[in-house]
Amino acid sequence: MKGKYLVKVACIAIAAGLVLAAADAQAWTKGEMKCRATISKGLGKYVATAQKTLAGCHKNRNKGKVGAATQCNQIAVADMSKKKVQSAASKFRASVSGGKSKCRDKKSGFWYFAVLANFGRCPSPAQTTDDGGATDGIDDFDELADCLLALADQIVQSTATEIIGLPDVGALGKAQLKCHGTLPKAYMKYIATVAKERGKAQAGQDKGGSSAVWDQGSYDGKGKIGKALAKLNSSIDKACTRSKAELDALGSCADSAADLKSCVGQIASTVGAGLVAMQWELPGVCPTGAPVTFNAGLGAQLTNAELDTGWKGTAHDVDIIDGFQSAVALDCNSDCDSCTVTTDPSPGYCRCANDVTQECDDVFGPDADDCNGGLCRCFFGPPLALSSSGTPVCIVNEIVEELVCNCDGGTGICNGDCDVSLAAIVHLGVSQTQPCPSCTAGTCDGGTRDGQACSVTAAHPTFGPASLDCPPASNQNISGTGLAISLGLTHGNASLPRAVPCGLVPGMQCACAVCTGDSTLPCNSDAECGTAGSCTSMGGGASSLINECTDGLCEADPGADGEGRCTVGPTDSYCDGQLRASGEGFLPCTTDADCEAIDEICDGGDCGNCTVTKRRNCFLDPITASGDGNRFGGDMASTFCVPPTISAAVNSAGGIPGPGRVTINFDYYGVCADGTAHQPPGGSNCQ
Repeated sequence: MKGKYLVKVACIAIAAGLVLAAADAQAWTKGEMKCRATISKGLGKYVATAQKTLAGCHKNRNKGKVGAATQCNQIAVADMSKKKVQSAASKFRASVSGGKSKCRDKKSGFWYFAVLANFGRCPSPAQTTDDGGATDGIDDFDELADCLLALADQIVQSTATEIIGLPDVGALGKAQLKCHGTLPKAYMKYIATVAKERGKAQAGQDKGGSSAVWDQGSYDGKGKIGKALAKLNSSIDKACTRSKAELDALGSCADSAADLKSCVGQIASTVGAGLVAMQWELPGVCPTGAPVTFNAGLGAQLTNAELDTGWKGTAHDVDIIDGFQSAVALDCNSDCDSCTVTTDPSPGYCRCANDVTQECDDVFGPDADDCNGGLCRCFFGPPLALSSSGTPVCIVNEIVEELVCNCDGGTGICNGDCDVSLAAIVHLGVSQTQPCPSCTAGTCDGGTRDGQACSVTAAHPTFGPASLDCPPASNQNISGTGLAISLGLTHGNASLPRAVPCGLVPGMQCACAVCTGDSTLPCNSDAECGTAGSCTSMGGGASSLINECTDGLCEADPGADGEGRCTVGPTDSYCDGQLRASGEGFLPCTTDADCEAIDEICDGGDCGNCTVTKRRNCFLDPITASGDGNRFGGDMASTFCVPPTISAAVNSAGGIPGPGRVTINFDYYGVCADGTAHQPPGGSNCQ
């Protein structure tokens, strides 16, 4: 039996190849056209049913008709009572691969393999649906139906998660609920219009004698898609013109009406294009790259991004750079579920060591054409401004090795850690209110290129416009070639336990030390030192402790994921005339006179009074950080150790050597070989 089955499969494969060859040269037959149209219409109806079911669940959740814990972005949960999605799936399977399938000739009983041949394999995130047949690919219409339904499920769910979110409805006001209810209506109508218009256009092409498999990806011949997008934007303007904090509470992709229009429109356009394209073909071409944008905690969008460094707790809750553009190149397997990630310098974050204004592309080595043979260096953002405990520093974070990541091209989520090796080159800051040179009105203010032309690379929410064109003065370097920082960024959970001896109390354990044979190597265990001794040294830093809490006790900070605060104190005081973007102080004081003494460095020449207070932060044990992600972006988190600089004052102020924790929010999306076209969802829908 097995031999006969294999012979049958071989014959089918040959027949499919012959029919496809014929289809490439001549128009589709009437039966093939009907099969193609059936797949398109059926999957479109299924997607519409699934989307409406999720939207209905959210509507009921907002009205209190279902519990607040209901996961309305999961089809299985939202469809639990009425089973409409299950019914739609059954109808789709029956029309494609059932006994009365429109993809099988009634007289001969032969399947239309010329149609099936355009769906070679099922990509991530549904790559396992085609593994049950004779080949590692889509063998029959049963597997095709399973593949398309599984892809549609993942796309519908991830789109809802990114646009609708899952807010705490009990904390939303009437106006917020109106906006939240508008979002699914807006983007679902737009996606339905894209699918209907382009599906009908392709079916019309078929009837007109075209032999094309799919060539209507940009069709809007009647202008209906453009009108639907305009209506989407208008509905957001009417319902969602609210404050940043109000919109942030919705958990959508942006925090202003303008940005909501941009991100919802872009996601809906990409999703709509992918959902209709995969109704006609899965060409088996994975994304080749992914543009990446860094989002600060308090930038254009409110996010979970923040940086905490040092055991003292004074350099916690620090914002990072906002709007920095980078990119990665992807080399994926045939299922698109395993993609090796490498540096893509095209956004301009790699610069010549001999001319920081010159972009280069021979990364981590000499670049002959761009740098005249000089080194091409890549950076993890423009210089990062930090100011705490009255000690400002400016840190140039250079990426010193190729990225070590493996990510899923279908879901956009990295499988495990994405290792980024940095040399954090620390410089003494210009002032407490301007730690790094800024790029103001097109000119560097401070640093080695003071007064020279610059372009803004990104923005610091507290300290203003930053630029790779404006490096800090080299004579202020207090870290040599840089502090070795290893960021194991993850979409999952990161943890750093207290595991090394520290302090003067016998048996006290801290999270980080440095290796006895090399004080530039931070560590959490002897194994991390290798041949560089044991992980017991404090290097050039102040003697590390667990924290600097009054009684040594640290408690969880309510409302702050994984963050701690000293149970009793100390309580730190700050000037109120110059604050972080978060509203917290960073200019330490004990009396109003301390603020008056530094008036000249504050905006308007007034640092205010000593009225801002905050109980000191601390690290819990273990130190934890959490990420999350989907195909449109998300949080990546890391816990790590920081070695000391050569400045005892900086080490003491920051509490290093010591631990660090960072959460970075990224926007990213797959792109096709041209480097700009968004990869339509469905995994391998690049052409």
